Amino acid sequence: MRMATGLKGGSPASTQKRAATKPSSGDAPPHQMVFWKGTLLLLLTFCLTGIIPLAIVAYAAGPLNLTPSSFAALFPQSKAPTPTDAPDLALPRDAWVTQSVNVLPDPARGSALATLAPAFPVQLIEHKRVGNTIWSRVEWDGPVAGTGGQGWVPDGMLISYGATGAILGDLGALAPSLRQAVAPAGKQFAAMVYIPSQNRLYTQGAPDGFFALGTGLRPMLLSALYSGAEAQNKAVNLTDALALSHGDATVTPRIYQQLGSAAGLSLYLNSKSVQGVQTAPTWMACHATPRAMTDFYTQLAGDLLQTKDRSAVYSVLALADAPTTSNLVAPWARAAGNLLVVGVAPTDATFTVSVAGVLNPAKGPQVIVVAVATAQTSTDAAFQAMKAFYTPLTTLFAS
Repeated sequence: MRMATGLKGGSPASTQKRAATKPSSGDAPPHQMVFWKGTLLLLLTFCLTGIIPLAIVAYAAGPLNLTPSSFAALFPQSKAPTPTDAPDLALPRDAWVTQSVNVLPDPARGSALATLAPAFPVQLIEHKRVGNTIWSRVEWDGPVAGTGGQGWVPDGMLISYGATGAILGDLGALAPSLRQAVAPAGKQFAAMVYIPSQNRLYTQGAPDGFFALGTGLRPMLLSALYSGAEAQNKAVNLTDALALSHGDATVTPRIYQQLGSAAGLSLYLNSKSVQGVQTAPTWMACHATPRAMTDFYTQLAGDLLQTKDRSAVYSVLALADAPTTSNLVAPWARAAGNLLVVGVAPTDATFTVSVAGVLNPAKGPQVIVVAVATAQTSTDAAFQAMKAFYTPLTTLFAS
């Protein structure tokens, strides 16, 4: 006798069991599918935006008072990147100054060591950033060993190309120690140092400011006297020349009149392209600029006179002023072939003193130099300012 098990697929019992089985998701109604997909999308969005953590914090800590500052704390902005300068692999290299610039001992710090004029040639050594500015350390040579200097300038004031023209700067560009030496004299001191063979010019103060020449006019009178004698193929009276070199109170006015006074001397200087001398009815009242005196002495050292006459002018003037100038300079500058002329001009209750001429170092280039001290309370004070300038200057050129 067989028993019905109800296990056969075709039996009524198996049909009922299938009907009672949970339907698959594929068989779910459409509205249920939309619900589950939306729920999953919302959960994913909340996780990505941080709403769930934010909701937990809000539930635990109470309502959040969201302000711009709190948003900044929750979502901090990235800091601005710090500039990184690429290394300059072409150092050291030649460079030129684009505009007048003060050279400092440290980047963006310290008192100026020198002032370099546009087109001044330097050697670029290294860079350093201070704030938003890149500074460059530069070095430069002077006319002789021991001159020149080094320091820091803004990199934006340098270019990598330039012309080989005149080299212009202040006394600090010649040597920072020289600028420091004349600093106490302030605006009452002016100087020009010219190296003709190297086309270098170093200045301090106002090179185009007029000053009273006083006895400093004697070299111009002597050169005009000798030039006139050369033109007439005559010899100059040595007695007159010696008296004129000392500024004799009788001979000097006479020779000034003989040369045509103010008009005659102006005509002579203009014919030699010396500009910047103001002549006057009396010889002691004439004025000039340091630049004009530099031009005159440059020509006197050149072909202004015949060689024998130039030597004569040098000799009588050096002899007249040696007692004063020998105390101002290094020993080599007292030797024959060097010329420094002293000009003293009383002006009301003060004095103007100038010392100017031509220096010929044994192992260096020829130097044309003019120095002026104005508004001095005494000649002694003026000569102290001159000594502060000439002693270190001639010491630099001693080697």
